[in-house]
Amino acid sequence: MKSLLLPVFFFISWKVFSQNPEKIVQQQLDAYNRQDLKAFVETYSDTVEIYSFQNAKPRVLTKKDLESDYGSLFKKFPQNFAALHGRIIQGNYVIDKEYITGRGQAFSATAIYLVEKDLIRKVWFLR
Repeated sequence: MKSLLLPVFFFISWKVFSQNPEKIVQQQLDAYNRQDLKAFVETYSDTVEIYSFQNAKPRVLTKKDLESDYGSLFKKFPQNFAALHGRIIQGNYVIDKEYITGRGQAFSATAIYLVEKDLIRKVWFLR
């Protein structure tokens, strides 16, 4: 009987502690808007592929690269803010329609996040 309970316990524990993709992306967006660099970077995998639909090749970044890039962005634009105007969740993909302000001229953007193992692994940006 004990041998049956142990796998069930681990499965239930994994489900309880595993977060869903929407929650991970929301944590990332909240940290971005607070300009909390540490919390922002923690939502990403150790290496992340970032695609821009203007470029075919992704930028492959480490967490250190993210800290550098977004640290500079947050310092340069302390009023930077991404307002969420819509969200679609499809499996491990989260698609956000955002309106960005605080960088001079405001603009709309769409971000598509792929979440794997509770971390953002790939991002596609459309602007």
